[in-house]
Amino acid sequence: MMNEFTLERRVGADAEAVWRAWTTREGLASWWWPQLPDTTYEIDAQVGGTYRFESKDAGIGVFGEFTVVDEPRLLELTWIWIGGDAQDEPDRVRVEMRPDEAGTTVVVTHRVNHHSDPGDGLRQGWGDVLDRLALLDG
Repeated sequence: MMNEFTLERRVGADAEAVWRAWTTREGLASWWWPQLPDTTYEIDAQVGGTYRFESKDAGIGVFGEFTVVDEPRLLELTWIWIGGDAQDEPDRVRVEMRPDEAGTTVVVTHRVNHHSDPGDGLRQGWGDVLDRLALLDG
């Protein structure tokens, strides 16, 4: 079974600023899960590099590996939930940053490769984090 969905947000910052927001600990901490103060962010944004975002208090987290890194326009990565159901194959996430004169459009496509239906929770989670990213400016 495979489900895929795409979400898009406009960000009033240039592609380089949006790239830093996605690829640095400081950038991620400003918008990913700021409401979870114990969240840790480990990231090595290069092909074969890994990432891990985790809130032990909330019991949630995700980790994976970067498969495509094309600064400042494209990230592709594997996605494995920490503490979730066993996944035969990691999910895949593609993050496109499309700059224009007014900022950057961010397009996230999440391909779910495990056997459980992600339902609206995964889509809602992405919507929440992307709504916070959209507040980034300049």
